[in-house]
Amino acid sequence: MIEQQVSGTIHSSAHFSMNGNQAKEIDIEFLTFVERYATNLMRWDVLVFFGENPTAREYANGIANKTGRQVHPVEKELNDLVYLGVLHSQKNSNGMIYHLADAPAIRRAVVNLARCCNSTT
Repeated sequence: MIEQQVSGTIHSSAHFSMNGNQAKEIDIEFLTFVERYATNLMRWDVLVFFGENPTAREYANGIANKTGRQVHPVEKELNDLVYLGVLHSQKNSNGMIYHLADAPAIRRAVVNLARCCNSTT
């Protein structure tokens, strides 16, 4: 395993062999993020939405509509992700607006999740 410190954050990666001669890097930080935060399909969809739209500021009903999900279960997942620090929320007169947290490691992992989901390779 290789560990390197970049901007105060430890980034880990590991290598494994494929077909005996190819090495592929695994991003341990990304795998840890997925294991910790993408714990069900609805939460996965919410995370992918924010990975595809990292500057979005949306209400639960807008996110539910764009992910093809029901509002109340999406709202529960949004609130859980706020509690976990992945998202931030802000209340206004129309309701709660959700957006991706500012932490670079979280933003990077969420964007990477969306890229992996949209990758055809």
